[in-house]
Amino acid sequence: MFRSLRTGEVIDKRWLRFSFPTFWHYDVLRGLDYLRNAGFEPDSRVGAAIAVVMDRRHQNGRWPLNLLHPEHIPLEMETSVGRASRWNTLRALRVLRWYSNSPW
Repeated sequence: MFRSLRTGEVIDKRWLRFSFPTFWHYDVLRGLDYLRNAGFEPDSRVGAAIAVVMDRRHQNGRWPLNLLHPEHIPLEMETSVGRASRWNTLRALRVLRWYSNSPW
């Protein structure tokens, strides 16, 4: 979901930084949330991406807003970069529940 098949390196380091709203931008959390919402059953191929999500969790149990995109947002949906994000936390918890409830 985020590594090169040829080299195994992370394709774009920005994909490891979670944003909200994502607009048209991609990150690992968005990719996993898409698979969850589309009804795919998780398997071993999403394991590395799940590990990224788990590693990004702060000690307070929430996920931060890591990145703000330059698109104009007519209303403020998040506090600021580096602070706990209710939207990223919601998406991360849904993804982790989806992964843990799978038969994999």
